[in-house]
Amino acid sequence: MRPEDLPLDTKLLAELKAMAHRHDVSPLFLRNYSAGKRHPISKPFQTLEQEARSLLSAVSDQEICELARCITEGFRRLETPVMPLTDRNDAVARLAPTIVEWRIALLGRDFREVVRLKPANGEVLKTYPELAPLLDDDDLLILDDRFKLTDGTILYKEHALYYHQFLRKNFTAGPNFDFLGRLANYVASSNGNTCRVALDHSRLIPREFYERMMELDAWYGPPWDAAALDDPNAVGLTVVGRNQHSLFGLSNKLRFTDFLWTHRDGIKTFQVEEVSEPDYVFGPFVLNRYIHSERDVRLRQLRHLDGAVKVYPCGEYASRVDTHLPDVTRCQKQKLFRIDGDIELRPWLELIGFFFRSNEMILEYFDPEAFKRTFELRVRDFEAWRAAGEPEER
Repeated sequence: MRPEDLPLDTKLLAELKAMAHRHDVSPLFLRNYSAGKRHPISKPFQTLEQEARSLLSAVSDQEICELARCITEGFRRLETPVMPLTDRNDAVARLAPTIVEWRIALLGRDFREVVRLKPANGEVLKTYPELAPLLDDDDLLILDDRFKLTDGTILYKEHALYYHQFLRKNFTAGPNFDFLGRLANYVASSNGNTCRVALDHSRLIPREFYERMMELDAWYGPPWDAAALDDPNAVGLTVVGRNQHSLFGLSNKLRFTDFLWTHRDGIKTFQVEEVSEPDYVFGPFVLNRYIHSERDVRLRQLRHLDGAVKVYPCGEYASRVDTHLPDVTRCQKQKLFRIDGDIELRPWLELIGFFFRSNEMILEYFDPEAFKRTFELRVRDFEAWRAAGEPEER
């Protein structure tokens, strides 16, 4: 027997999934709303948890153990029960909420909805239609002092607005706090520059229900020597490949990153695109993060920076891994943020570095020596580290 075989109320499961998405609650943390918490999610979750308990009471001890073993490790709060059960009631009490969380996780997120959703059909403009004139042609929100940006959300009036799905870690988990925190700080001190950011129009919650989830990890932005920034002849393509034995491949599957500088009429253009492995898919798509920037070499000024995700249909992606900028296949592009004005070098570097979170090739391009100092051989090339006879524990 599998958790999917338990006949839970499918309509209520779909309602809970939609509600959890709207309130940005991961399936893994739904049980936090099971009792004693005034939250829209609490009632449907409690109802499904009780239904799961009732269904589990009618199955055998062996089936309880089988159901628990079907659930992946990340959803297990305690050790998987084994035969013979020493405390059936405790096993049922632990398994019931886990099964509900697991069933919601299995429903997943359809990335076709992410790509297709138009602001006019989303939750944000239904509640705040006055924001429509603040969306530009790329559906980026033009920011002003009515909005308070944090590293996880945008506070506006009585609600929390969420950043676009593609500004999340690996496009699925929590927000890219490292990048968004720096973007929020930059917007707060931008000194007249125009700043824009993409919203997730499918999420909108009252401020009272907004909760920030801490994720304890680290990423490193690049230092860089800007000596060649205003040299019109310092142009061309650089391709930085990922070592196939890199531990970074455990968090996202990238093959290489393209860095392209071009110059025309006094403007240097900088493009960066990380190129994913063909099997690193999100529904029917491969998603590559992309940066575009412009430098006025006569004014010695970084005048523009924007970030996006390129959306490649899986069936049309194979040629991308065999080509490099600028000669790449055209595809749909979802703009995520934009800054126009006079951008100082340090925040420019930091925003690029943290936008490409979990892509070590960014630091390797900007400063190879810092890359080697920051990431030990065990991380850069695990096979080489083992071959060198390094100790397993440090």
